[in-house]
Amino acid sequence: SSGLAIVLNSNERSQCSGKSHLISSSGSLNELSVERVIEHIFNLPFKRISTLNFPVDSLYIRSIIKNEFTRHHLDIKTSVNGGRDGISAIYDKSSESGFVTLEDTSMCGDIRIVKKPLLVESGTLFSSARANVCVWKGKWMYEVTLETSGIQQIGWATIACAFTNHEGVGDSDDSYAYDGNRVRKWNKEAEPYGQPWVVGDVIGCCIDLDSDEISFYRNGVPLGVAFGGIQKLVPGFGYYPAISLSQGERCELNFGAVPFQHPIDGYFPIQSPPSVSFVDGLFDCFRRLLQMLRPANAEIDTVEELIKLKRFASFEKLLSPVSHAICEELFSVLESSAEYVGYGSFCSFIMEIFRLQPPHDYLTVNRIIDSFLGFKESEILFEHLIGALSARCKTASLILTDCPYSGSYSYLALACHMFRRKELMMLWWKSSDFDLFFEGFLSRKIPSKQDLQCLIPSVWWPGSCEDASNEHSMMLTTTALSEAI
Repeated sequence: SSGLAIVLNSNERSQCSGKSHLISSSGSLNELSVERVIEHIFNLPFKRISTLNFPVDSLYIRSIIKNEFTRHHLDIKTSVNGGRDGISAIYDKSSESGFVTLEDTSMCGDIRIVKKPLLVESGTLFSSARANVCVWKGKWMYEVTLETSGIQQIGWATIACAFTNHEGVGDSDDSYAYDGNRVRKWNKEAEPYGQPWVVGDVIGCCIDLDSDEISFYRNGVPLGVAFGGIQKLVPGFGYYPAISLSQGERCELNFGAVPFQHPIDGYFPIQSPPSVSFVDGLFDCFRRLLQMLRPANAEIDTVEELIKLKRFASFEKLLSPVSHAICEELFSVLESSAEYVGYGSFCSFIMEIFRLQPPHDYLTVNRIIDSFLGFKESEILFEHLIGALSARCKTASLILTDCPYSGSYSYLALACHMFRRKELMMLWWKSSDFDLFFEGFLSRKIPSKQDLQCLIPSVWWPGSCEDASNEHSMMLTTTALSEAI
């Protein structure tokens, strides 16, 4: 239910001193006890919690999470990543076990890591490398975020593909690549394929070894099957994610270390993601807790009256222990998955509360920040959130109907609000990636010519329909506008 707030019932104040009740501002004003409120927050069966005769504190809420919440939501504790058959990895001594990266021994030329984990740049005329993982069965994908838009050949290659200073991914029979700069697909020979890409594009590289096909996606939009009937390989000798970059070209590879920006149904990430269903469940509980602060607009007069009577005091007493307990449980399991959660569910959670367009909910966002900053462990989570917001500023597309609140606006607006807090500003300032994050915040994705034609499919002016050369004039005007923009 929406618009919930805990108040004291004046009729029972003398009989039940200090006892809290929940009043719905949705119109019925039916009373709910604190026990029912806790059941609502943690999505528990009705009357699962017995009558309380003691103050609610964070220790009690943590016991609810550990016992009742996990018991009634077993899926959040027992979820496993399936579909990992058909993949094998080669980890050298310098690489972290289980982490997918570029294999050093496969590199030709100079590919350096600009920012961990995998923001890479070519330092020579033409550089190539493949990952330390191959696949031979199933459906797999990885994403490439373009930091530059020059000549890059991204795709898949077998271990037999020999890289040279002039030949890379797609230049031999046993490798397949897409290059949006030249709008070509490559498998020894080049053919027209796809769309021209721009800085900030996210390219999904997909391989379906059940159907023997390779396809690519631009910002989640399918470009069609690029290669069909690819050769089937035996276990241990499969297809490796691979890239070739010309000098100065830069891109960021995501094999699954953080959630994909544009996941494709049915395809698994190359890197096995951490199990975060319990963390996501806690964010859902936090979300229901915060929804109690958002009274329905239709009942605003009633809520304002309650505020004047200062009857929100009991809710504040419940807000603190519940939020504190949720954070304690969250940070107790977050150590190995902080980056994945920061870029994924935490970013989505706080953006949902903030809202993509005005009016933004600054008050509730401040409550979230206050709750998390009470824990030293939150620093790493906020640092990843800053990185996620910076990355989204680079990749957010312009949507004409949402202007001026389109593109990078919402992510930049949240970042600006967060940096009003000294703790978060200093966290960003001291980060080793400060310059790269700052560059992201200053970025705004530029649409390609094809994107502009989708944004402005046709133009019209008074009297244009009376012109015999109307269609030709319209095409010339559209072209001129596209080039001018």
